[in-house]
Amino acid sequence: MQATSDQIIGLTKLQHVDLSIAQLERRLDGLPQKQGIAVAREKRTAIQQKRRALLGARKDAEAKIESLREQQAEQAEKLDAAQRAIEAAAGDYRVVTARSAELEEISQHQAELAEQIEAISARIAEIEGVEPQVETMLARLDEKEAALVEEYRREGGALLAKIGESKAEREQLVAVVGADIMAVYDRIARAKQGVALAHLVEGSCNTCRTKFDPSKVLALRSEYPLSQCPHCGRLMVVDRRYAG
Repeated sequence: MQATSDQIIGLTKLQHVDLSIAQLERRLDGLPQKQGIAVAREKRTAIQQKRRALLGARKDAEAKIESLREQQAEQAEKLDAAQRAIEAAAGDYRVVTARSAELEEISQHQAELAEQIEAISARIAEIEGVEPQVETMLARLDEKEAALVEEYRREGGALLAKIGESKAEREQLVAVVGADIMAVYDRIARAKQGVALAHLVEGSCNTCRTKFDPSKVLALRSEYPLSQCPHCGRLMVVDRRYAG
């Protein structure tokens, strides 16, 4: 493969820069703060769901109490009406008996309504006791996440700056290497976990460690300064001292 000495030097530097970028990106992804932020946000989501559930339960309970109290008011009106009917009956036994039974039924219903209101009020009080705890948990998570984000920005920012510098250097090297060789380099890099370049060293590929027979070494030397490894397919730099 035809290549100038500048292109060979550029390729060698490019491989080093690409490996450096990959290492920096792995360090960035592996920062413990990043995982901590993800965990904190996951916990916040769960707590917020609980808060919404509590709020919904409290609103439902308050609406139920309001409905029960409306029923109490209706029963109170019925109670007054029955009492007035008894007073107006002027001793009529049948009327008094019927209205007295009605009074007893209304009073029993009122007692049941009062019990229900008391139970629901206790549930509301329980919810109101939990809500401040939930808010405290959310506030602590916010503080923890803010601290982790600050640490991540500090450490990750330094790594991002280095990545940016390396990528700028890479662009310069890409221009030196040229589009044709870069097309081959990029294709091999994608297939070989980012390692696209090898060197012929003492009759072997210094990347996949395959040792070639003399005929293959001669063939590689004849393609000086740039060939491809017959085994792993990587671009292979043939040093001048191995040139045929």
